[in-house]
Amino acid sequence: MHFRYTVYAVYVVAVGLLLVLSCGDSPLDSPGNPSSSFLAIQLQSDSLVYSSWTQCSDADFDAYILWRSQSAGIEADPSQAEALKIFADDPLQLTWIDSTAVPGETYWYALETRNTSEFSAWSNELSLTLPLNEPDNLTVFFIDPSHGSLSGDAMLICTPNGFNYLIDGGDRRSDWSCGRDRIVPLLDSLGITHLDGIVGTHPHSDHIGGLIAVLEEIPVDKVWDCGWVGDASGTYEDFLNEIQASGAEYIEGNRGMILDWDPDLQVKILHPEPNPGSGNMNNASIVIHLEFEEVSFLFTGDLETDEGETDVLAYYQPEDLRADILKVGHHGSSDATSYTWLDAVQPSYAAIEVGSGNSYGHPHSELLYRLDSRGIPVYRTDQDGTFVITTDGTDITVF
Repeated sequence: MHFRYTVYAVYVVAVGLLLVLSCGDSPLDSPGNPSSSFLAIQLQSDSLVYSSWTQCSDADFDAYILWRSQSAGIEADPSQAEALKIFADDPLQLTWIDSTAVPGETYWYALETRNTSEFSAWSNELSLTLPLNEPDNLTVFFIDPSHGSLSGDAMLICTPNGFNYLIDGGDRRSDWSCGRDRIVPLLDSLGITHLDGIVGTHPHSDHIGGLIAVLEEIPVDKVWDCGWVGDASGTYEDFLNEIQASGAEYIEGNRGMILDWDPDLQVKILHPEPNPGSGNMNNASIVIHLEFEEVSFLFTGDLETDEGETDVLAYYQPEDLRADILKVGHHGSSDATSYTWLDAVQPSYAAIEVGSGNSYGHPHSELLYRLDSRGIPVYRTDQDGTFVITTDGTDITVF
């Protein structure tokens, strides 16, 4: 079977709707002005406009403001534009989805960066005309979990028929939560006011910590959990308690379970066995295989090779594991994603969820070498930030 793959990167000028300029501080910036960012926009699906920008690293950073207008010249006259979103006090908030754009209309976008002295700097200005009658796609957001030394997994799945599911939610600490500070703003930008389901792959904090804030702030219909019965952290107890408090239906997700996520999708849990409670907690991760027509994803949590991948490989035939996009196990650790696993899955793309400041050195060079030796393109949140993979069931686009 043949696929036509199209790949975009936000730092390359691409044909079509992706519009990007190179980054760097302008020598014309006035003294006292913050460093300016450079903006990229791309149509994601239907009327969703994905925007991203380069980070302002100034110590006196105050806010990003994303502006939209139906005429050019936002910097010259912001009064004729609309401030879509203000991102205050978080210089690492570098993406936004505009879900209010109307098909058939043309819009101009610009990003204003402000510092604490109330000086401003403006990005480049970009325009985009939204087409009519775009096909319904399956879209997966690989959300950047980076904050200090924190890492984690967090993926939002938007199905062809408008259902929305979250697999893991990154980590949390007393002053920051991937759920509250990354996931909820993304949902807000997409106009998503409730989730049809959440999957907490296993009890480690960097997977379920951020889900607690999501459950607190967003109505959720169902939560799938691996059903760990052994010792676990207080974060896992908080997660289970918040599921109960939220009113979401709790489901123990085990091998062979079919998930009715969308009539156009085939979704199956491949792992773990019921009631895991001993051994390596990473190997209790819920592993999900998802198919949309001719395109498939494999989400692996923190599954490691020994007693994890080997267990799945012993239970299933390779054709049951094949996937075009592999969410690499355990943040790109060398103890996961073996050559044998890659030979069975045969991915065309690898996606690595990992924090940019993590203390484990993830992704490990050994793992990256394995992927490179198979010629598999790699996308990783520590370098690319939040990235998106979308498909109409035949073609795959990464941006």
